[in-house]
Amino acid sequence: MNRIISVLVALVLSATLVGTAKADQPTETRQAELETQRMNQELIEAANNAPIEADKAMPVKSLKPGADDAYITSPYGRYPRRKGTILVTPDKFKGLIPTGHAAIVYSRGSVVESIQSGVKVRSNNWYRNKHQAYGVTVRGTSVRQDAGAANYARRQVGKRYNYNYFNVNTRSKFYCSQLVWAAFKDLYGVDLNTWRWGRAIHPMELVQSSKTRLIWRKR
Repeated sequence: MNRIISVLVALVLSATLVGTAKADQPTETRQAELETQRMNQELIEAANNAPIEADKAMPVKSLKPGADDAYITSPYGRYPRRKGTILVTPDKFKGLIPTGHAAIVYSRGSVVESIQSGVKVRSNNWYRNKHQAYGVTVRGTSVRQDAGAANYARRQVGKRYNYNYFNVNTRSKFYCSQLVWAAFKDLYGVDLNTWRWGRAIHPMELVQSSKTRLIWRKR
């Protein structure tokens, strides 16, 4: 399995650097692509069949008068805008990288995500611009801790994209799902990696993890 993933990573790096993949791909690379497609589809099917659960509760009395809505939980089944909620899509990144994408909600109108040009604050509009998408929340953390994870991600803005998907221990650069994973791992010791892809953090693993629950879905 690690060999298949290694070949895929090499393919993604090559395609990203030259702008396109070669038509005459080696058999090994093609096999890695097919295996990746199969694994991706399994993750998507599992996410599509998972039950939608309620977002975390937040006692109204704990909110100070005039406080912003960062801690107000999302209505059942509605698109999540609460700070610290995780967004995941299996959509290919710009039609190229086949492993999907992940971000963390920072405010009602913004998310923090790592894209090809590095960690950025971008629009919170995944309900509109993604073909498929999921919203999940981490089990065992409070809404205030989730907001802290979003703040962690915001502090990484400006750092480069990490193309070495197995090097999850670096904090000098991040890929999308590594950024989300690191926020909860570093702050609260919550490891969202399922190890299905080894050390690498597949975006859809954030949905499949037993440590998260699904609160919104677009399919």
